[in-house]
Amino acid sequence: MKVFFAREFLWLLITIVLAVPIAFFWLTGLDIVTDDPSFGEEEKIFVMELFLVAYAVSFLGIYLIRMVVAAVKTLALTPAEE
Repeated sequence: MKVFFAREFLWLLITIVLAVPIAFFWLTGLDIVTDDPSFGEEEKIFVMELFLVAYAVSFLGIYLIRMVVAAVKTLALTPAEE
């Protein structure tokens, strides 16, 4: 049981770290990330909110893909019943 919780905790940490660059790539694809300091205060708040939404979607997406892969792996390793 300790191994299970350790593995899940490790996956949680990996997911937290990987979601940041994925969210950043989303915003880059939308051409919102810029070095130009011409954004107003409301636009900066909007970009931060959009980043948090992209982060949450990335986090959930990574975890969902991990669960699907684990399910397929479990089904593939289960011996077929005749």
